[in-house]
Amino acid sequence: MSAILVPSLYVMSGVCAFAALHHGLAVMQRRVSQVHLLFATLCAVVMVYILVRAGAYQAQTVEALVALRKWEVVGVCLIYIIFPWFIAGFTGVRPRRFLLALTIFWSLILAANLILPYGAQFADLPTLTYFDLPWGERVVDLRVFQPSLVHKIALLAILAIMAFGVHASLDQYRRGLKSRARSLAWALGIFFSFILFNWAANWGIIDFIHLSEFGFLAMLVMMDLEMMRESRNDKRRMRDVLDHLPVAICLKDLRGRFQLINRGFETLFHVDDDAILGKTAFDTLPQDLARRFRIDENQAVETGEDVEREHVLDWNGAPHVYETHQFPLLRQDGTAYAVCGVYFDVTETRQKDEALHKFRRQIWHTDRVASTGAISASLAHEICQPLAAILNNAQAGLRFLDHDRVDLEEIREIFQDVVRDDKRAGTIINGLRAMLQQQETPYADVDLAQCIEEVLELLHGEMIRHGVDVERMLETHLIVRANKTQLQQVILNLTINALEAMAEQPAGERRLRIEATRTDGKAAVSISDSGVGIAEDMLDRIFEGFYTTKPQGLGVGLEVCRSIMESHHGSIWAEANPDRGATFRFSLPLAGGDAAPKGAAGA
Repeated sequence: MSAILVPSLYVMSGVCAFAALHHGLAVMQRRVSQVHLLFATLCAVVMVYILVRAGAYQAQTVEALVALRKWEVVGVCLIYIIFPWFIAGFTGVRPRRFLLALTIFWSLILAANLILPYGAQFADLPTLTYFDLPWGERVVDLRVFQPSLVHKIALLAILAIMAFGVHASLDQYRRGLKSRARSLAWALGIFFSFILFNWAANWGIIDFIHLSEFGFLAMLVMMDLEMMRESRNDKRRMRDVLDHLPVAICLKDLRGRFQLINRGFETLFHVDDDAILGKTAFDTLPQDLARRFRIDENQAVETGEDVEREHVLDWNGAPHVYETHQFPLLRQDGTAYAVCGVYFDVTETRQKDEALHKFRRQIWHTDRVASTGAISASLAHEICQPLAAILNNAQAGLRFLDHDRVDLEEIREIFQDVVRDDKRAGTIINGLRAMLQQQETPYADVDLAQCIEEVLELLHGEMIRHGVDVERMLETHLIVRANKTQLQQVILNLTINALEAMAEQPAGERRLRIEATRTDGKAAVSISDSGVGIAEDMLDRIFEGFYTTKPQGLGVGLEVCRSIMESHHGSIWAEANPDRGATFRFSLPLAGGDAAPKGAAGA
């Protein structure tokens, strides 16, 4: 006797087990849609159903047959509960009431099967009958020779599922998914044909055993084709996205051989996809450029981090600045299996940045000129004072020299006064010159306290004219990495604003407090006044460009202060004082801190 049917069922159950695992893992790895998870569940149920069928074909006792066929009905019910939802998910056709009605119906059949003593298949205890297959294998006959009312209603439910499958396939076809609709129609047609074959065998139309489980092979083939189609579509969509990105992208293995390039890479380096894949940059690009790229790639693989560089590349006969990023693709254990390169053309961005920086320097310079112009009277007074003192001392010295006996000690004191007044005038003039210079100055280590003192020296006459009492609390050795001219511009603007805010206060109540302290690794400066203050709803707006609370203000000064602070990786803000006036604060990274700006920029 040749055993073919039962071994084939075991093979079929193994195929279903593999399909359940394959589709389930694909969903977990997000390679396919969620409908494959529903199909994986369906495959697992079919696998168990087939194993139960294989056991029933080999049942040795009536009791064993009844128990196995009860579990067989459980499998059938679960299959027909899941299958309509799978078709709905696959096609997007979701008649929820119909689906819920089918679910309820098969759930009731499942419950009745478990409650009845002999299950839904048998009204009484059956007898073992056998069927001899053409190839000589003898198995238990599992056909139903006297279908009950439950069997007939179940057939109607199966026919309803078939009709729903046809409707869903036609809907897909109408929506233009012709290939997908044809695949589903063929698979459902074959599967349902095998199911109808079972019913024909039950009614004696065909003298053979049940074969519906083998019809499920059509569904397995269809879903494998669908998985391949989804994978192919994902690759095509990814390729389309990569080709439309305004950057050059390439993917290489660890030996530097190209695995993928996009259209931007082809255009930039004048290479062809078919000609470059499998080769290294040394085979297709200039040797110096290939060597530089290879160094960056090796560093990215060794460190496991993004390596960012700027390279000047020739494109259409003109040099262009490209920002390159080389980063490794890592396995779950952290080891690299490939390296990706992304190349941005930042030439236009660099040109715009340079133009913006130049415009910003002009605005900053204009603001400094305006600020110093506002205190020009005080500056003239401050300069005239030491010059007048120098003149008086020089005239006094000449008169002493006309005497018969020259008092050298008196002449020495006169010269010392001349030197002191000259230095005072020089300090004011040099400070003014530094404030008005327009050429770029480099970043340097700046003593914040000294910087503030120099600005206060420049504003000395203005303080006296306004009758302002100045209180200083300046911590020493507050060294910041900054452009000194720009930093003094911020202090000058904030101090002048404070003086103007106190102009309407009675004499003796105009107090200016300037503090410079070290806080959380940063240098913090606060300038407080006893003026009219700032309304709460204006605190967030006063740093906006062209917003001002002054009748003749342009609204530029505080916006300049904010942009200068941002260029120094610092911050600036304002607060309303509890009693009267306002406080402006700014903070800067201390020299040597991670956030300290590098390089040079200035105005």
